[in-house]
Amino acid sequence: MKSVFRFLYRYARQNIPQYLLGGVMLFATNWVVVRIPAIIGETLNVLEAGGPQGLRESQGLAVELVVLGLVVILVRTLSRVLFFNPGRDIEYRLGIDVFGHLLSMQRPFYMKHKVGELASIASNDTTAVRLLVGFAGLQVCNVAVAIPLHLYQMWTTDPTLTLWCFVPVALGGFYMRWTIKRFFEIIRESMQLLARLSDRVLETYTGIGTVRAHAVEAAALERFEERNHEYLRLQLRATSVRAFGMPVLGVAGMVAAAIVLWVGGQQVIEGELPVGSLATFTSLLLSLVGILMALAWVLAAVSRGVVSLRRVEDVLLEPPGLPDVEERVELVDPPRVELRELSFTYPDDDEPALHGISATIEPGHTLGIFGKTGSGKTTLVNLLARVHTPPAGTVRFDGHDSAGLDLASLRAAMAVVPQSPFLFSTTLRENIRLAEANPWAEREREPDVESDRGREARADAVEARDQARDETGDDPRLREVLAAACLEEDVRQLPQGLATVVGERGVMLSGGQRQRASLARALYRARPVLLLDDVLSAVDQGTEVRLVQAIRNLRGGTLGERPPTTVIVSHRTSVLEHADEILVLEQGRVLERGTHAELVARGGLYAQTHHHQGQEASDE
Repeated sequence: MKSVFRFLYRYARQNIPQYLLGGVMLFATNWVVVRIPAIIGETLNVLEAGGPQGLRESQGLAVELVVLGLVVILVRTLSRVLFFNPGRDIEYRLGIDVFGHLLSMQRPFYMKHKVGELASIASNDTTAVRLLVGFAGLQVCNVAVAIPLHLYQMWTTDPTLTLWCFVPVALGGFYMRWTIKRFFEIIRESMQLLARLSDRVLETYTGIGTVRAHAVEAAALERFEERNHEYLRLQLRATSVRAFGMPVLGVAGMVAAAIVLWVGGQQVIEGELPVGSLATFTSLLLSLVGILMALAWVLAAVSRGVVSLRRVEDVLLEPPGLPDVEERVELVDPPRVELRELSFTYPDDDEPALHGISATIEPGHTLGIFGKTGSGKTTLVNLLARVHTPPAGTVRFDGHDSAGLDLASLRAAMAVVPQSPFLFSTTLRENIRLAEANPWAEREREPDVESDRGREARADAVEARDQARDETGDDPRLREVLAAACLEEDVRQLPQGLATVVGERGVMLSGGQRQRASLARALYRARPVLLLDDVLSAVDQGTEVRLVQAIRNLRGGTLGERPPTTVIVSHRTSVLEHADEILVLEQGRVLERGTHAELVARGGLYAQTHHHQGQEASDE
C-alpha cells in the first residue's frame, strides 16, 4: 500500500482542501442519515404516550424530519461533487504525466513493452485510477464515517441489542476480507490480459491490409476470440466472486435483524424497551447492512484502481535510460561529426551490430553509407540520432561527446528521415511542417469563437485558409521544399491539395509519396545535421534523379541556408556519387571507404554493385 500513499501524496495533495470539505459533507450526510431513524423512534415513543402534548411534539419532530430530508439532499450532492471533481483533475494530470513520460522513453523501453499494453495503461488504467480516487474514495470514506456513527447510535439506543447483532455482521465482514483478496488477484490478471488483448487489436488494425491481402481474416478472428474468451472467463470469475459476496452480507444482516426483532421484541413485551427504540435500532441495523453490502460494488473499483495504479506507477518510475547531461550545447552551425572506434551491441544480442567504425564529416560535407541488408547502416544512423545511446566518446559533435549532450538540444539540431517514414493522420501540410514555426502558426492557434458549432466550424475555417495559402503562396518555405522533394505534381493531384488528410500512417499516399513527404519534412526543418536513411528506396528512377539533384543542391544552400552536415544511407550507388566519403559496411565493419570514383576504380563490392545497377538502368 506504500505505492498508493505515494501516489495520493503526489497527485491528491493539491486537492486536499476539496477532500477535507467533502469529508465534512460526508460526516454531515451520515449524521443526518443516523439522526432520521432516531427521530422516527422518538416520534413513535411520543405517539405511544398519547395526549395533546405528544401530538405537538410529534408535529415538531415531523418538521425536523422534513428539514433533515432537504439537508441530506444538499450535503450528499456536495460530498459527491467535492470527491468526483478532484478525481477528474487527477486523471487529467496523470494522463499528461504518462504521455509525457512515454515521449521521453528511449528505444529499448519500446522494444520491451508493446504498444497495446502502453495504450491500455494510458487509457484504461488512468480511468480506473480516477474511479479509485473519486467514486471508490468517496465510498471508502463514507464507510469509515458511517460505521462508527451507526454503531454509536445503536449502542446509545440499546447496548444489549448491539452486542447481539455484532456476531453475524462481524462474520460477514471477515468473509468480505477473504473475498477482497481473491477479487484483487483476479483483477490484476484480467488487467494484464486486457493489455495483451488491446495490443492484439491494435496490431491487427495496423496490418489490416496484410490480413486482407492474404485472406487470413478467419485466423485473425480466431486469435482475437481466443484472448477475448480468456478475458471473458476472468471477468465472469470476478463477477461471481462479487455476486457471492453480496448475499453473504445480506444474509448476515437479515440474521442480525432477526436476532434484534426476537430479543428486542421480548424486551418491548416486557416493557424494558420502548417500541420506538426498537424501530430506531432496526432501521439503523438495516442501514448499516446496506452500507456493508455496497462494499461489494466498491470492491471492483478499489481492486481495479489499486492494480491500475501500480501499473501506471511502474511506467512512471521506469528511467528514460539516458546518461547524465554533461554539457548543454546549441548546435547552430553545421557541426563537425566524428566517429571514433564506434562499436555497439543491442541489449538482447550477443554479437555486436557495429565494430570499430571511425570517420570524420567536416561541416557541411556529406558521408555516404553503403552496404547490404543487415550490414549495420540503420544502426549507425540511429546512434547518430541518439535513438540508441552510443558508448561514451565514440560519437562527437564539434568535439562534444554525443552521449553527454542534452538530448532535446541535440535532436533539435537534427532532421532525420527514417527508412520507414511515418505520417500522422492529419493534413499533408501539417505532416510536413509538424510544430515548426511559420507565418501562420499564431493564426492557427486562435480560439474557436463559434463554440456552438465546435470542431466542424474550425475545420472548415482551416481548410478555407489552407486553400488560400495554396493560391497566394503565403508559405514560400513550404513551396520550396515541395519542389525539392518532387511533390508538387502529387499535391496537385490530391483531392484537397496540401489540405488533404493522408489517413492513418499516410495510407492515402503511395510508398514513394510517403518517403518524399518525410524528406520534405526534413528539408522544411532546415537543421544543421541531416540524416537520410535509404529515403529513395520506393521512388522510380526518374524521381530518384531529381531527388538526388535536390540533395546535391543542399551543398550550395539553395533552400536559403548553409549546407547541413549530412549522412545519407542508400543501397543505390547513384544516390551516393556526390558524397565526400563513402563507407561500405559488411556485418558491422568497414569493408571499403573512399569517394565514389575511388571505390569504383577499386573494383570491390561497391564497384560491382555500381556496374550491376548501371546495367539494370540501361536495360530499362
